[in-house]
Amino acid sequence: MEMKEGPILYVVVVGFHHKKGCQVEFSFPPLVPGSPNECPPGWKYLPTLALPDGSHNYDDDTVFFHLPSLTNPRQTVFGISCFRQIPIEKIKNRTSDMTRGTIQKSVCVLSKIPLYGQIQVKMSLITHAYFDEGDFSKVSILEDTYHHLNSVLTQNDFHQQIFVGLSARDFVLQWRHKAVLLFKLLLLERRLIFYKSPVHPLCSTILTLTSLFPEMIEKGMGQSACIRLSRPMSPMPEFSDSDNSQSSSPVKTQIENIDNTNQNIISDEVKTKEMKILEHRENEDKKEVKGITEVGIEITESAQDNEENLNGKNNSLQRELSSDTIADSVHNNMAYLAHLSTSSCGFPLTIFTKGFMCLPYLSLPYLDLLTDINVRGYVVGATNILFKQKSQLYDVLVDIDAGRIECQDVELRKQLHLTTEDLRFADYVVKHVSEERHDVFLDGVGWEGGDEWIRTQFRIYLLCLMRTSLLQDGSKEIEHFNTNFVSSWRETHNYKIWLSGINPGILDVNPGHPFAGQLSVADMKLRLAHTMQSSDSGRKFNQAMVSTGRAVATTSKAVGGAISQAKGVFSNWWSNLLVSPEPVQKALEAFPDNTMQIEDSTIDQNIPKSINKNLSNGNIDKSSFSEGGSECSLPNNIHQPGEVHTV
Repeated sequence: MEMKEGPILYVVVVGFHHKKGCQVEFSFPPLVPGSPNECPPGWKYLPTLALPDGSHNYDDDTVFFHLPSLTNPRQTVFGISCFRQIPIEKIKNRTSDMTRGTIQKSVCVLSKIPLYGQIQVKMSLITHAYFDEGDFSKVSILEDTYHHLNSVLTQNDFHQQIFVGLSARDFVLQWRHKAVLLFKLLLLERRLIFYKSPVHPLCSTILTLTSLFPEMIEKGMGQSACIRLSRPMSPMPEFSDSDNSQSSSPVKTQIENIDNTNQNIISDEVKTKEMKILEHRENEDKKEVKGITEVGIEITESAQDNEENLNGKNNSLQRELSSDTIADSVHNNMAYLAHLSTSSCGFPLTIFTKGFMCLPYLSLPYLDLLTDINVRGYVVGATNILFKQKSQLYDVLVDIDAGRIECQDVELRKQLHLTTEDLRFADYVVKHVSEERHDVFLDGVGWEGGDEWIRTQFRIYLLCLMRTSLLQDGSKEIEHFNTNFVSSWRETHNYKIWLSGINPGILDVNPGHPFAGQLSVADMKLRLAHTMQSSDSGRKFNQAMVSTGRAVATTSKAVGGAISQAKGVFSNWWSNLLVSPEPVQKALEAFPDNTMQIEDSTIDQNIPKSINKNLSNGNIDKSSFSEGGSECSLPNNIHQPGEVHTV
């Protein structure tokens, strides 16, 4: 049964048996009272999540996974498992079933709140201490861990540690411009599979991506593993229809009880903004544009809103600004949105609900879960190559090691096309993150380019996207976010839920892309760089260039030697062609009887005596020719083309 004294539900030890495979060896409190080695039917494959596929290839690692609650159909249980393997020689208390050279076990914590990194740091130390003891029968340290975690997490404000281990900097540095593409892809609620081994970087990539959405980790993951299947399935708990009618989210309630941060917005200003939103939605489809309207200003906005735009609250840049001034203008205009309260803007978006799941790691026994008709979509992490090979399971495959985002759907490719404004935003973030900062106190990372700064930029981008989506179809502002993407996003469950709510804070954001501006040469370079990195043809061209470079590097020595040898041969031939008269003189002296004579005697008769005399000496001077301009006529039979003369 689940104990409700604190956020930690269980501390579990999972081991690998050479005959039975992965199995539960210890649990506090017991998962099944009276049966220490059994799992509840709804968590039948829990051991395969705690000891993931391929874990035997690594000495230690950590895996994050999600499970549906056993008692509440609208609650997700968050698992943090630290596994390790050591040589059997280090075990003090050996048993008969220890037949292998290494012992592999994991220490797993099941929690109500998504404190992935914070719990992982503590459990990593506990796991090492548990293994260093050399006697796995001593479980008192695990019982103390259960009570300690419940005490610490109940007393402390966990919001300060919510993003521990989820580095947005590493995510941006790895994916660069593709980080914006993955961010927009998550909004479309498609079937995504992330593939990588080992498992910890895989889970961290998925959870870091979700952390870019405001309040998603804190309050938006409550139903990320909850699904009511169309057919009975042993690894999933079953609930009655009355249980599924519950409306409150236990995870959100648990977080609010810990933080004591329940807020109710009932001021007159909010009520006024609510009326404006209703008027805006009613008039959006009915209004007719008369005359010329300034870009970025809604007809339903009041004059006071226009005055606020002039006072520096306008987040949308004017189209006539050049791209050279975009960065400075964005820095000033986004300052207002950075401090805008998101509590009245509709965050978190209800992405992981109604059959759309987020499972940072999924083992092979859960493969059939993805094919159920009630599963609308998912974000799944896998280390088993079978997930990668079954192309019918996914719309998009993200190969983390290769940095590839594979998509076969042509329409989805159009929707994920990054506009010039999107590339500017991505380049703005990447440059700030990649910039080296020399600050001994901040360890090279200050506010700009830091994790919190990155999440702020994506929050501002999302606010502008949400506000712009309220405009009429065909507006230029929507084109800046990709019209195909906006149209597809409007059909998703999370957008319809957001639109059906009353979110007065969104009117504080002016429509338009925060990086709108004139096209420049820098934009063309961005587009070219992104195309070369993203498209198949671009990747093939890059590979060809790399291969060519390697071929040139490996063959340069051989080619260089051949060229040098050819140059040497040519130089010798040229030197012999322009040989000086001295060798000829020596050759004539070697034949004093003048045996070297041209056979045809008629030649001597037609050659002038002066030339003939000098020719016999092996030397011809210019003075030998007559100054009167008479030409020296040589018979044609001296040399004919293609004829070989004997000497």
